[in-house]
Amino acid sequence: MPFDGLTPWKRWIYPAVLVVFALTAQPAFAAGWSLMLQQGQIGLTLPDIHSGGWAVTGIRADVVTAVEADNRAATVHFRPGSRLRAAGVVQESADSSLQLEDVRVDLRDVTLTVNLKGTEPLPDRSTVAGHVLVEVGALNHPRLKRQGWRFEGTVNGPLTDLSVEGQVRSDAGLVADVTVRNVPGEFMFAGIAAQIEGEQGGKAMAGTLADWPEVLELDAGQVRAEVELRMAPDTPLALHGQLDFDGVAGLMDRTAISDLNGRLLVSLERGSLFARFRDVTIGQINSGIGIGPVRFLADYEAPQSDALAGVLNLQQATAGFLDGRLRVAPGAIDLSTKPWQVPVDVYDVSLARLLQVYPTEGLEGTGELSGRIPVLISDAGIKVEQGKISAIAPGGVLELPAERLQAMLGSSEAMTLVVEALQNFHYSVLESTIDYDEKGKLVLDLSLEGENPEVRGGQPVVLNISLEEDIPALLTSLQLSGRVNEAVTERVRERLQQSGQEAVP
Repeated sequence: MPFDGLTPWKRWIYPAVLVVFALTAQPAFAAGWSLMLQQGQIGLTLPDIHSGGWAVTGIRADVVTAVEADNRAATVHFRPGSRLRAAGVVQESADSSLQLEDVRVDLRDVTLTVNLKGTEPLPDRSTVAGHVLVEVGALNHPRLKRQGWRFEGTVNGPLTDLSVEGQVRSDAGLVADVTVRNVPGEFMFAGIAAQIEGEQGGKAMAGTLADWPEVLELDAGQVRAEVELRMAPDTPLALHGQLDFDGVAGLMDRTAISDLNGRLLVSLERGSLFARFRDVTIGQINSGIGIGPVRFLADYEAPQSDALAGVLNLQQATAGFLDGRLRVAPGAIDLSTKPWQVPVDVYDVSLARLLQVYPTEGLEGTGELSGRIPVLISDAGIKVEQGKISAIAPGGVLELPAERLQAMLGSSEAMTLVVEALQNFHYSVLESTIDYDEKGKLVLDLSLEGENPEVRGGQPVVLNISLEEDIPALLTSLQLSGRVNEAVTERVRERLQQSGQEAVP
């Protein structure tokens, strides 16, 4: 598609230029003449425009003007009542489906000046300046929800180098500052800046962007977005953008996120998409068990044709967890090849804290755990195969409720000894393999060595126990208990009611 940066609405002022020439055609050959028309009114129905990949149909111009002219220049002052209107504006392109319906342009404060002495083409000698108001009844685009838009700002410069600055607003309440500079046949530059604040900003985004996830809600904080685009003939689209997060908090499905800060830099260069995560920190991510603070530093590169098939280069990925720490080692993750392999190292996790968050009364213990959990991520979900966790020497103490153990282990004579030992078990060895399938079933094969000083004189005991847990059900129980926040609890209750299940923690 040939590049033509002159957008159709800018062509609508040509009728006014023709009016000027019609008024001044005869005296233009004389020297020292002047003309003043206090007010004139013209109504025109114009032919459709098809140019530069754009189509403008149903064009109507109602112009109220005052004209000043002499042998050097002609100036048209557009008065109240000066309006341009188009039934439709469509971008005629195979890879785009931008459509604008019922476009109205108010020119009441615009001035058009034409240099009559120059020899350049008419657009080079025609300068526009003033305040404009553009209203679009409905804008249709695959990335946006259908709704009305409004632009208010200023226009300035010759038609061959026109600049527009102002503010655009969607009916849903999204507001952005816009700057456009257009040099037809050479380039078009656009700059967009928006600030999304708290709950209202989140609702405006949800009401404007078609791809905004329904499960995502913003509650607090600010997001500042800036994007610059440049288009030129026979040159790929160039884009540079930046998102700044400041104290952002909200919900993603059934997960609460708090105190998100940092920057995301995005660019399109040489046919590739680049994303750079800088100084990203999250106070806490909580789906039932809190993780945080999180620190993340990474670069991402992908082909522009498939933005999700790139390579993520991690420089830092750490998180606090139960008084310990989680870490993903620096390295590259190829997102074009599944499953994605993400080895998570576990350091110094408190067994006491772990047993506190487990929704069963009477579980107590001491000690610290470390190990590695190899996480596999595929279209089917998350999976762990043969993760390993072990207690750090010298071990610690486990105190498990007899009722829970008897229900799990049975009431045979051998199991009675085990139940007695685990009432006050001083362990020196605690090792476990971890397996987790895509359906949410966790299997722990636990090996314990130690003794209970109060049972059989502290005789050494070796235990091998296999435990299973439904993690989605466990998280649901934690969410219903209010350990995340009330918004998550209410969302879980609604989901359970819709599915016909009881919302009992």
